[in-house]
Amino acid sequence: MGDILIRGGIMIDGTGSPGRRADVRIRTGRIVEVAPTLASDGERVLDASGCYVSPGFIDVHTHLDPTMHWDATCDPMPQHGVTSVLTGNCALSLAPLRAHEREELIDLFCYIEDLDPELFAERISWDWESFGEYIESISGRSYSLNAALMVGHNLLRLYVMGERAWEQGASDDERAQIAELLDGAMRHGAFGLTTCLGFDTDRDRRPVPARLADDAELSSLIQVLGDHEGSVQYNFDTRDGLREPVIRMAELCRPCDVVNTWLGIVHRTGSPDNAQAILDWVSQVQATGARTYPQITPRPLDFNINWSGGMSMDRLVNGWFRVVQATDAEKVRLLRSDQWRLVAREEWDRVPRAMIPHQATERLRLLTVARPENAHWLGATLADLVAARGGHPSDVLADWLLENDLRPGVVAVGVANEDPCGVGETLAHPAGVIGNSDAGAHVKMMCAAGDSTLLLARHVRDRADLTIEQGIHKITGQPAEVFGFHDRGKIRVGAYGDLTVFDLDALHWDQDVWANDLPGGRSRLRRPEGGYRATIVAGQVTQEDGTLTEARPGRILRH
Repeated sequence: MGDILIRGGIMIDGTGSPGRRADVRIRTGRIVEVAPTLASDGERVLDASGCYVSPGFIDVHTHLDPTMHWDATCDPMPQHGVTSVLTGNCALSLAPLRAHEREELIDLFCYIEDLDPELFAERISWDWESFGEYIESISGRSYSLNAALMVGHNLLRLYVMGERAWEQGASDDERAQIAELLDGAMRHGAFGLTTCLGFDTDRDRRPVPARLADDAELSSLIQVLGDHEGSVQYNFDTRDGLREPVIRMAELCRPCDVVNTWLGIVHRTGSPDNAQAILDWVSQVQATGARTYPQITPRPLDFNINWSGGMSMDRLVNGWFRVVQATDAEKVRLLRSDQWRLVAREEWDRVPRAMIPHQATERLRLLTVARPENAHWLGATLADLVAARGGHPSDVLADWLLENDLRPGVVAVGVANEDPCGVGETLAHPAGVIGNSDAGAHVKMMCAAGDSTLLLARHVRDRADLTIEQGIHKITGQPAEVFGFHDRGKIRVGAYGDLTVFDLDALHWDQDVWANDLPGGRSRLRRPEGGYRATIVAGQVTQEDGTLTEARPGRILRH
């Protein structure tokens, strides 16, 4: 029914205003009363004594659109207070899509986001072609949270241009068709467009189709977004420079007053003032009227290397990237090859940084082994292994893979955001928005769920980088306003009954652990629950005291 009374808590309304003692009544999924004291009217009463009551948290950069086909709960997002997510990011979505292009999309999606292509084939119905058919198909299902859908630019170009989308820009006629396709998706409820200006490739190192779009094509799409009050998210390789692509998109979006947001600001101890300098510069760009927002995550970037594909070794193209993409038999052949080892050593020394900081061997920690005699290396680093065994780090790592059945647990720690003090400064800066979680993606490299908990536990409670009101505003009211989650993100009469109830002292952000809970017993990294009293969607409790309920009140949101 969606009827509940949350009583006895301190309400943080999501606007940034001071918290106050208030009860909240929800009927048929909407907030109907907010007052200091409300009497029960026969509905369920949830005791919020000693707790804060806030709007449900909104995660604006996820890849949960495939996950929702095999896990309607999107575990563990509800256990970290999340009630709404934005999906279809990084120019990747599940529609529009012609049937003959399905295998190509699956391979691209799974390569970029480190997901299992067999899950896509087995668990996604694929009973759609157009975006309208897609949103109708998934809207008939029930979820533990709400999902808003973005349209991936790669999909639009492939739908109109076919294989030529990988090779060249669009003609005038194709540009018009691509814009018309986006317009149709927006009319069916899409929240906006996601595109890619750099970085992403397919497994064969071809730039993804979105990267071939010129300013004329982007401008035509942005005009559509302006007509529908939609937004655009984009990514690019910040290692190759940041200001030029940000200015490019800001200039394209400003005439249509379109929100544009991008990935991503991280703090690095090697250049501790860089993130603040960028954010200060973004403030100046915003002052010109550009609605441009960098996304900032509080999470330290630690990456487990996925030896079965993905982008871990993205810039070591001729050496380690080949191994990561190879079959097991081919892996063994390469790792034992003197010629491959020669190439891999040269590239290791020449290329300063891949996604994994390979040259910082002290940051590559050994987590699992296949043989008992190697157990004493658990917790050591590749630097320790090199010091003990001698030789080039690339050769030592190659031997380690062969010794450990091609699947050793190796994690790159402190890739970025390793300094909580520096991270706190970026989170508090007014130019950015909290985002870039990547929840649902890279499940064998990390668990991206729980950013909300880390923000509140570390940067509000423990470090006081933000007040509780500021912290809640940054994950509720602000993203709701920026990205168009109407009637969400604030506690007020008439808003949807999406709430999170928590004792700040009880929150905990724990290390992710391996779980074999994907269909077919497949493994992923999963973060334990975060200590929340309750998460409520449309007046129904989706998790309570860390345990998911049977309620599935979440729905597909239409812009």
